[in-house]
Amino acid sequence: MTATFTGDTSAQFTLGGIPSTRLAAPGELKLPLVSFIVRNWNYAGFIDATLQSIQGQDYPRFEAIVVDNASTDSSRDVIRKTVGDDPRFTVIHSQTNLGPLGGALRGLEAARGEFVVFVDSDDTLLSNFASMHVQVHLAGRLNIAFTSCCALETTRDGVMVNGHRERTMLARPEAQQDLRPAAFVPRLATIDDATYAQLARGTTILDPRISIWHWPWSPGTSNMYRRFMVDLVAPVCDDPDRLRRLAADGHYNRLCHLLGGSAIIDVPLSTYRVHDQNFYASAPSLRYMGTNGGPASNFGGLRIRELIRVLVTHAEDFSWRIGADRYWNALGMLLQYPRHTSDPDDGTKATAFLAEQLPRLNAVFGEKQTLRQLAKRTSPRLLGAALRQCHGSNMPFGTRRELPFLGLRRLKGRIREKLRKWRGRGGNATHS
Repeated sequence: MTATFTGDTSAQFTLGGIPSTRLAAPGELKLPLVSFIVRNWNYAGFIDATLQSIQGQDYPRFEAIVVDNASTDSSRDVIRKTVGDDPRFTVIHSQTNLGPLGGALRGLEAARGEFVVFVDSDDTLLSNFASMHVQVHLAGRLNIAFTSCCALETTRDGVMVNGHRERTMLARPEAQQDLRPAAFVPRLATIDDATYAQLARGTTILDPRISIWHWPWSPGTSNMYRRFMVDLVAPVCDDPDRLRRLAADGHYNRLCHLLGGSAIIDVPLSTYRVHDQNFYASAPSLRYMGTNGGPASNFGGLRIRELIRVLVTHAEDFSWRIGADRYWNALGMLLQYPRHTSDPDDGTKATAFLAEQLPRLNAVFGEKQTLRQLAKRTSPRLLGAALRQCHGSNMPFGTRRELPFLGLRRLKGRIREKLRKWRGRGGNATHS
């Protein structure tokens, strides 16, 4: 059944128990608009349930952009029948398959919301998905780039097989439960006291400085991003073939977190359907067993290179926003990200890619600073090879003089990092 809301949506929340209409002029305070961007390609058997789950949201202010990626099955007929004349929905028919990330970018062109959710067309949302995510964004003691909820794992037919999708657990010093007291935040009408208390217990804020070698978030549909963050870290490549091989969460989660932090909502608010056509996982997740990856697992190296390309392209802006130390640490995490690939040319690709990034980094930070920062955070062999490829026979004397010391600088950087972590653990132990 479709949930329909009428009237002034500004009256759908309170502050300190007082309706917003009594605190400001009518219409002056509005709930944020949430944009659901649904990407579909030949999922006629699933898309109806996905769209109905969006129509059934108890959140009063949302829009849905449905991007059909040139489906060849009956998807278009199913979409047309399900959406009907619902004014909250806009349907875009692409003449080519743009892929998960390409479809997300196409949907963003039409989206107007302050918050964005990229919905996979084989997943579904529980009816309180948007309300709970927006409530966390409005109630956090720290404002963060995106929220990621717990996802129920189901079979192709919707049978629950796991109460949540496994993800990497974080040590307590790296995370904190941190929602503000209920009386001091905008409270949605759909979030009662008991539900707010549940959110406060189940929400964990993740510091943007933690390692991103793991994946602490839930996949795809489970994430709600601030729109300005999505725009800030937009892909810089314009190769349609490359975009077709990348996923939206694989691109946005790590970059948004590195810049603005994230939050885990350990409450089930969406479903993750496991089946043999899934882009990422075709089997239920198990804590002590690796993920049975789909096509997405073949593009790990490509994904990381695109993240680095965004960071380097916007080096001046990002380093100003988060500080030079955090910028270099973020870039270092991506440069050190383990590559799981059987590609025999991977080393050659990594060298050529790093050599391609050096001129931009040199222009922003100066060659001496760039060299010394990279020397602490990447393989001396890789950096040396990239420098030789970048400069050829015209390598500056100062750069050539630094080459023998690259390994020593990296060792010193690792020692400093271990000391920093040791002191942090000692400090937490002292105050516990």
